[in-house]
Amino acid sequence: MDDPRLKYECGWTGAVNSAAGSAYAEFGNTKVIVSVFGPRESKKAMVYSDVGRLNCNVSYTTFANPARGLGSDNKDFSSMLHKALEESGGSDLPVVISCASLALADAGIMMYDLVAGVSVSCLGRNLIIDPILEEESFQDGSMMITCMPSRYEVTQLTITGEWSTAKLNEAMQLCLDACSKLDKIMRACLEEAASAS
Repeated sequence: MDDPRLKYECGWTGAVNSAAGSAYAEFGNTKVIVSVFGPRESKKAMVYSDVGRLNCNVSYTTFANPARGLGSDNKDFSSMLHKALEESGGSDLPVVISCASLALADAGIMMYDLVAGVSVSCLGRNLIIDPILEEESFQDGSMMITCMPSRYEVTQLTITGEWSTAKLNEAMQLCLDACSKLDKIMRACLEEAASAS
């Protein structure tokens, strides 16, 4: 099922010169820049550890959205971004997660796979992929899936509202298909950056 709104524009990687890796992504009115600093040795490390730590900080520009200028969602989004990875127009978190995955790859951080994120809103009987802000405000339920498409593994699943089993299955398949399409766009962005350098 092709949704004409599934048109992510991967602007580029290397968007922030001072970062080890960075990426810019755009979906509709949602514009995201992600910077990766590191990897680096922890200042708190007393002994060698083969386990890394991922610190995430999500913030909105003051003009992005009047309701979000207060920072109410920042801690929740930072936490959800952390779990998914172990100017606002809606569907912010899936775009942030996908862009963060690109930035990590740009920084040369070894990962099992890229992580793509997609959300779906249920409005009555309709499923709307990557809803805009107005659609999110009227949704009966929402679902966000982040996954590693090449491995066909879900890294995070968030569901709100009431769903029938049939609608839940339909929404999950819609998200997974969209993540697979998004993965191709993300890989093309990385390949383009690699061939340019």
